[in-house]
Amino acid sequence: MCPICGIVNRNDEDVSSQIHSMMTTLDSNMSDESWLVSMGVSHSWQRDAQAIRRQALGQVSFATREQGSERPGFNHSGNLSVLYEGNLYNSENLRLSLASKQKPASGSTAEIVACLLAERYQGNLVDTLKQVSPMLDGEFCLAASDERQVVLMRDFAGLRPAFYAENNKLFAFSSRKTALWEIGMRNVRPLRAGMVASFGKDGIILDEAYPLRKMNIQVTINDLVEAVDSYCALLKAAVEKRLHKVKRVAALVSGGVDSCLIAKLVSDMSAMRGIEVTTYTAGVEGATDIEYAECFAQELGLKHKVRRLSQDEIEAYIPRVAAAVEERDFVQIETGIGVYAAVEMASQDGLKVIFSGQGPDELWGGYSWYPQVIAKDGYDGLLQNMWGDLERADVETFDRENRIAIAHGVEKVFPYADIEVVKLAMSVSSRLKITSAEDRVGKHPHREAAKKLGLPAQYADRSKDAAQHGTGIHGTLDAIARKNGFTPELVEHVGYDSDEVNQEKLASSTRYGYLYAEKELWQMPQHVQFFFDSVAYRSNLLNEAERSRIEQFLKKAGI
Repeated sequence: MCPICGIVNRNDEDVSSQIHSMMTTLDSNMSDESWLVSMGVSHSWQRDAQAIRRQALGQVSFATREQGSERPGFNHSGNLSVLYEGNLYNSENLRLSLASKQKPASGSTAEIVACLLAERYQGNLVDTLKQVSPMLDGEFCLAASDERQVVLMRDFAGLRPAFYAENNKLFAFSSRKTALWEIGMRNVRPLRAGMVASFGKDGIILDEAYPLRKMNIQVTINDLVEAVDSYCALLKAAVEKRLHKVKRVAALVSGGVDSCLIAKLVSDMSAMRGIEVTTYTAGVEGATDIEYAECFAQELGLKHKVRRLSQDEIEAYIPRVAAAVEERDFVQIETGIGVYAAVEMASQDGLKVIFSGQGPDELWGGYSWYPQVIAKDGYDGLLQNMWGDLERADVETFDRENRIAIAHGVEKVFPYADIEVVKLAMSVSSRLKITSAEDRVGKHPHREAAKKLGLPAQYADRSKDAAQHGTGIHGTLDAIARKNGFTPELVEHVGYDSDEVNQEKLASSTRYGYLYAEKELWQMPQHVQFFFDSVAYRSNLLNEAERSRIEQFLKKAGI
């Protein structure tokens, strides 16, 4: 895990104080190595603010695998520099494909990418990155510079976070919003999956690099056996490639098919490689997720650790989770609490690579309101919503999961979001995934593949609640908000409405799912959201427009 940042001054002025502030924010966990790049020169970052003019790139490296920590890479002539945050699973094949004059000296990921760029570079760095992006098999965000221009790019699914901002003097980007807020940037936006942003004299220009919509994936598989067989092979390959250079790994388990299948595959493949596996679950006492996860771990003989959270512990986690996910959004925080507690356990045990089961709901039709979408809008409407949810998984799921990982100095990997798995899943007919508007189970190719891969049917066929409900955390938040003085009566008194604050809703359930399903289950309680807003306000975790509006409501409430 190697968070990155960068800054460009519009007027060629000194940027040393800003880049050092950003690096200090990213280095809160005390990295193994930290680097600055300016004008084509890389050097180890020191905490004293050396003078740097016009532009600078920075990287904070935490060693999460049995290899050296990542550092900036350059092509042979030194005119192209690259910072790479993430994994590149086909790095060796790419290295071998390079012409002899471009062979990297060290074999580091960033240097391989720099040499790939150099082979194709004709003076336009954005165009060159767009050519190289489809070649990169991995989870990443990367920054590149040709000394005239700085460019930021994310992978097709957005599996590593990246944010950017600008004002009348500066352009800046970072793996975390907080680093940008710390230098006074209060209009922070996410760089979306598959996109590229260039920072230069013409401002910030966004363009498509390799987003999902450019892959032209068509529905071609209408046979369940074909879908299951192909999926089994691709998913096993996705897990296997993510087990490279590790001796110990963790998997988060909730007792549903998604997390249990990943944990089983990780366990099976790790046993052949001598890799130690530990699984983790968090929730309230008596939560269904804990019960199923414990039974699953016991049945498969997995080492399993559980954290049972009291209401007071959940309350204590709220500001920590808000600070980690850098959001005020109700769903992001409540979903993040159980994940945060589980990742915290893994981190405390010294584990650095954590497998996540995120992805199948969007790929295979797992959201509980999808059958109602079929009933109202047909299978065309379902497919449209599934594509929309998949394309927003970067900001609604992966950014949250990764920022929690960064807060603990660990790395999260997402086998279900492997590019080949995604292409296969979205080429399978929706009618195989959800058989009718009365089908309340869904994800049928996924469940059948799980059983074929050895997952017991009681977990493969389990119809599971959303994480925040299955962990039992959702039900505690009303009492916590009321305990802190945030009640429905207060909301009515001050005229609070979260829609007046929202820049966007960050969950499919609150964007549209509640229109098809039980509104009480999926609509956010306004008094709990108001409480979360107060937490984010006190923690200085807001863009200016959000902060100004929340401040008005808090003043009306006398808080």
